[in-house]
Amino acid sequence: MWSEEQAMSREDINPVESGPGSDTNSSEDLAAAIKKAALAGNFREAETLRAQLMKNDQMNLKLIVSTGEIIEQQKTKLLDRDHLAVWDNLYEDLTEEEANGLFYSMEPALIETNKLLQVQGKISNRLFFLDSGKVVLFYRKEGKNIVVAQLGRGDLVGESSFFEISLCPLSAATQAETKLFSLTRGAAEQWQKDHPGLSEKVAEFCRKHGRSAEAIASSELDRRTTKRYPISGVAAAVVLQKDGSPGDNRFKGALSDISQSGLCFDIKCSRQEAARALLAAEVDLSLVLDGQEETPLHLKGQITKVSYHLHNDYSAHVKFIEPIEAGTFKMLPCDWSAEDENEE
Repeated sequence: MWSEEQAMSREDINPVESGPGSDTNSSEDLAAAIKKAALAGNFREAETLRAQLMKNDQMNLKLIVSTGEIIEQQKTKLLDRDHLAVWDNLYEDLTEEEANGLFYSMEPALIETNKLLQVQGKISNRLFFLDSGKVVLFYRKEGKNIVVAQLGRGDLVGESSFFEISLCPLSAATQAETKLFSLTRGAAEQWQKDHPGLSEKVAEFCRKHGRSAEAIASSELDRRTTKRYPISGVAAAVVLQKDGSPGDNRFKGALSDISQSGLCFDIKCSRQEAARALLAAEVDLSLVLDGQEETPLHLKGQITKVSYHLHNDYSAHVKFIEPIEAGTFKMLPCDWSAEDENEE
């Protein structure tokens, strides 16, 4: 019923390679070209020319500041007023530069009925802001789509996997023609340089207003089918290549807990990008359990989530390809007096 659909992108505006952006042009010529590009709505060209101005005449602060103001003023004039009305409670907490940074980082799209925006268990690098239309959140069970929420004007899609290192917990599909704006993770990462603090403001808004967590909590996805128990030991993981052979990426860490269907263990990552690269990877696990050091347990699984803690500390959540047989599981040295309700 539902097939994959990517959001429509704005046409890219190629930066100027010659003409006003040439090193031979005067600062006044560049300023005039910046103003012309900004008034025409060619903001990428305007920013490229302004970068050239700052490179050529870095001490001309008055001209650098004034051209920046012209660009921001024109960006504000050309904002989509209907979109701003829908998301007033988001934009009202942003500065003019942050509001422009958010809006011009996004891609507008008009998506037809019965198109998927995200797929349960898959990686998604987009966050969707719905301006109009209808979208359903659902999951698959026994070959059927189980709807857990209906979304529309002013709702978000994808916030649970966008701000966390996690596979999509739910699928989302349009039920009617839907106007939306989508934000890619790559675009949001640029904010660290251009708009410090904007990412956290948007993330906080999504935490307060997103409905994915509520939908998951009200569905059967929040009910564990296999209980998780604390366990001590070390998990050594080898990331498998597409053909199933061992790759060069190897890491290990202390086990936290285990169930018949999955486990969690601690890892160290120096960069968040390295942790994110592990998402959806299939791994070959070797578990050395306290009290059973002489007989390592070998399992295969997929990393479904990587949780950040402090500094370089993360937890890798793994779902087994095949569940541990009940008899084998009962022989593991778990703390059988305790259980954790978190799911893989």
